[in-house]
Amino acid sequence: MGTAFFVFLQNFRTKGYFIMEKSKNDVKKYAINFSEKQISKPRKHTAGKIDITTGKPLMMCKLYIPSKEYRPADIDLGTDSNGIDRNERKGYINIPYHSVYKDKNKEGRLFVYFDAERPLKINFAGEKTGRTVNYKPEYDSPEPLQLTAEEFVHLYDGAKRTKNRNVSHDRTTEKSKQHAKDSKKTSQER
Repeated sequence: MGTAFFVFLQNFRTKGYFIMEKSKNDVKKYAINFSEKQISKPRKHTAGKIDITTGKPLMMCKLYIPSKEYRPADIDLGTDSNGIDRNERKGYINIPYHSVYKDKNKEGRLFVYFDAERPLKINFAGEKTGRTVNYKPEYDSPEPLQLTAEEFVHLYDGAKRTKNRNVSHDRTTEKSKQHAKDSKKTSQER
């Protein structure tokens, strides 16, 4: 049994075996393009998982979801069973660092692929409740949210955010007009 597993590992590590398995599965994949600021630094897996290709601890990172202002307007993450509003919390998913790729066309941009069938679990950051346990602050823990890859990709969809951008553009235009009026008044007083 031990030798059979060793042979399996040798076959799994070769590129031909990996490509052959990929060509059999015609699974639709979704890509997400994001900035370097939306991802955490790589860290070792907390449960001690080992990367089978290298034999070293699996390096993971957190991919943060866009905040409420930068999400499409039709996205509502809802409330969990404890009554915690997930829309107001910082959310993230854990992904292996080796699946994050740098975009060669745009500097500072990264991307990752997700299988269509894979469910993604969005974790949410806890906030202080005001109570202390052993002289340490106690945090609440929002329940995670399960999404499909297609729904998760929609969180990063920029097409729906144009309305919010136009509102901020109108504000800056109004400020610049007001600034121009103020500067004309001061120049006429001189």
